[in-house]
Amino acid sequence: MTADKHFKRRVRERARRTGESYTAALRHLRRSDAEEHGMEWQRIERTDFGYAVHVPQGWDERPPNLRNSPWETARYGDRNDRRHGLIVFRQPVRPGREATEMAEIVRSSLEGLGFTGFGIAETRVAGLPSALLTGVKEDAGRVMALREYMAIRGGVSFCLGCWTTVPEEDDPVFAGMAERFELLGEPS
Repeated sequence: MTADKHFKRRVRERARRTGESYTAALRHLRRSDAEEHGMEWQRIERTDFGYAVHVPQGWDERPPNLRNSPWETARYGDRNDRRHGLIVFRQPVRPGREATEMAEIVRSSLEGLGFTGFGIAETRVAGLPSALLTGVKEDAGRVMALREYMAIRGGVSFCLGCWTTVPEEDDPVFAGMAERFELLGEPS
C-alpha cells in the first residue's frame, strides 16, 4: 500500500509539473520505472546533516571539498565512471526564503564559473515545493550539464547538485535521485 501511495503521489506531481493528464503521467512513469527497473539503488543516510540520498548501486560516498563550498556535505559517484556525480549541499537560509530564490542565487554564482543556458522550474523534492536549476558549461568541445534540485525546510536549504557529461543518459538517474531524496526528522 505504501509503495502505491508513493507512486500515485509521483504521478500527481508529474501531471501537475508537466501539465499532462493523470493518465499520460501514469503511462510515462510506468515506462520510466520499467526502464529503470534494471537499476538498483542504495540508500545512504546522513543523520548528522538530516537527509538520506538514494544513489545507484556501485556509487560511493566521498568527503566534501570544502574549498568548493563550506556548505558541501558529501560527494557521490562511481569510481569507474567519472562522467557524472552528485554533491549535496546544506546551508542555513533567512526565514521566508523560497527555493526559487535560492536557485537564482546559485545561478548567479555558476554564471561566474562559465555556466550558461540556465533554466529554473518549480518541482517537488522530499515532498516540499522546490526548484530545479539547469545549466551547461562548454569547454574544449565537451559539455558539462547541471541539474540542481533545491528544497528548503525549517530555515535550511538542501541542494542536490547533479553534474554529467552525458546528460541524455543521466537525466533520468538524477530525477530518480531527486524523487527518492529524504529529509530526516521533524522540521524545526
